[in-house]
Amino acid sequence: MGTKDFYTVEEMAALLRVQASAIRNRLSKQDTTLPPSLRVGGRRLFPALGYEAWKAQLMSPYAPPPPSPPLPRPGRPRQGPRGLA
Repeated sequence: MGTKDFYTVEEMAALLRVQASAIRNRLSKQDTTLPPSLRVGGRRLFPALGYEAWKAQLMSPYAPPPPSPPLPRPGRPRQGPRGLA
């Protein structure tokens, strides 16, 4: 969808590969996981630049979480030279 300035709900549904009713349902619940949109008259429009920025934010690489410390081994604790470790 090349040079459009705005996408309709139906076009956004085609881009996201969901049904238009799913988009409308998420809009009515004020879901923040959708791209930014605005209401013009009785229509809901999604700015093309806002969609591209939203998509780029989702696709951007992120820092992986730091490795978690190893878990203690199950079972009885081993005895050291002076008793329990």
